[in-house]
Amino acid sequence: MRNSSDFEDRDDELRDEPEGSEPKAETRLSYRAAMIAYAAIGVLCLATLRGNALYITLLIVGAIALKTWLARVKSRIE
Repeated sequence: MRNSSDFEDRDDELRDEPEGSEPKAETRLSYRAAMIAYAAIGVLCLATLRGNALYITLLIVGAIALKTWLARVKSRIE
């Protein structure tokens, strides 16, 4: 069971950050690994799905891959 000092310590930790600052995003997976994963998902979809389910799934995976690529381009520009 937690006591009130645990909550006060947590509040102090949260107050240390300046207002308006956002936590820095961590890169968890390299760009190349992400694109390989998208390609693998696409191949699995092609092998297992047919018809509208295939088209919708490929559209979603393609959109996510495009978003990943655009984020990489944006980070290189900055």
